[in-house]
Amino acid sequence: MSKKSIMKGVAALFMVCATTSSQAGLFSDDQAGIVAGELSSIAKILSQRPETAIDFTKTSGEYCFNVQMGQGGHMTHYATHPESTKEDVIDFVNAAKLEEMGADFSKLPRFPGKLGSMTPKQWYYLPKGVFEPHHGKTFPFPVLIRAVDIN
Repeated sequence: MSKKSIMKGVAALFMVCATTSSQAGLFSDDQAGIVAGELSSIAKILSQRPETAIDFTKTSGEYCFNVQMGQGGHMTHYATHPESTKEDVIDFVNAAKLEEMGADFSKLPRFPGKLGSMTPKQWYYLPKGVFEPHHGKTFPFPVLIRAVDIN
């Protein structure tokens, strides 16, 4: 991924946060400082490990911040046009290790399987090998997914 693409991803993340803060004064000065700190941390990680940023704009209209999802970590997607979706920020958590430790996700709703189909702030379960449209592929491990709508 080119540095230009990485910076576009950081810019998209900034747009999500800036849009939120400007609408109805949702962020206090303290909260705006926290967001600025988070953006700075993300930019630092991306400058040191550019492979952390993945461009899924053609697949789902999102940029991905991947923190070792395949090794039991997580990733977060940021919509490039948050005004046109209720899935502005999406968290993906590799659930394999959690299940190995005895976590039971059977009471969580199954991921609905389509872009824009999640209820904001609701965690969903996606079994391994089931198609995931935000990435346009299947994962060889189960995934927990949650979307946040920033209005």
